[in-house]
Amino acid sequence: MKVSGFTFVRNAVKLRYPVVPVIRSVLPLVDEMIVNVGDSEDATLDLVRSIGDPRLVIFESAWDARLKAGGAILAQQTDLALARCTGDVGIYVQADEAVHEDDHPRIRAMLERLHADPRAEGLVFDYVHFYGSFHTVGATRTWYRQEVRAVKMGIGVRSWRDAQGFRLGPGEAARKLRVLHSGARMYHYGWVRPPAAQLEKTADFARWYHGDAAVKALLAKGFQYDQDEKVRPFTGTHPGPMRELVAQADWPFTPRSTWPIRAGHVRRDLLDLFEAATGIRVGDYRNFKLL
Repeated sequence: MKVSGFTFVRNAVKLRYPVVPVIRSVLPLVDEMIVNVGDSEDATLDLVRSIGDPRLVIFESAWDARLKAGGAILAQQTDLALARCTGDVGIYVQADEAVHEDDHPRIRAMLERLHADPRAEGLVFDYVHFYGSFHTVGATRTWYRQEVRAVKMGIGVRSWRDAQGFRLGPGEAARKLRVLHSGARMYHYGWVRPPAAQLEKTADFARWYHGDAAVKALLAKGFQYDQDEKVRPFTGTHPGPMRELVAQADWPFTPRSTWPIRAGHVRRDLLDLFEAATGIRVGDYRNFKLL
């Protein structure tokens, strides 16, 4: 079995994407690592090349400014990397996601099972979403709990909508993948930067979802982490390649101690309380079918 890793990145230096530790977190699992480097305004290409691993397969791409609706450009860039994979199975990480080395044995075993099982088309990972700091994680239903991050190659898998997950076949008619639970975690660092850097990253994201007017509005508003966002302390360890970055964090984030029910969030907070008590998420959206 040959395993491909794949990802895409653009403006990693400017927007503070931890793409080097991200790639290093999956390198022990793969035979090749496909990295799509978008046309950046900084030294992203040199940064990726500095990893210096012979398994890296780096190519450059242009981002189509016409794809400024719903994050479609993110799926397109994912598919460009996916198309270059030559493995039997592939593991996907976005430029702000990482896997933990403690999960590597489990991931290897499940990739083997994915390859061997004719029913299975992918693997789903459990998510740990950091918010505000490297020591606090999101604790509400607004954070998705699971997503597909490993797929079987050669069956027509494509990135779905804004690249959160994958489906089988082209366009809106594509069907959900039949997946196995990997038993592994995906650590998501998309909301962990100094506030000024998070503003710049959020504004860049808005450009590819809503256009330039949304960027101007966000920049004018500014950014501070929401102290009323429900978070819980993170008590585990970070993936090894991320720990140097974690140690360098130098901005404060102190969430408020909030009541379980907040003004303006009554429905969501009641559903969160029900989920905490039962483990059941009402109306949970799953972009996959679990075998």
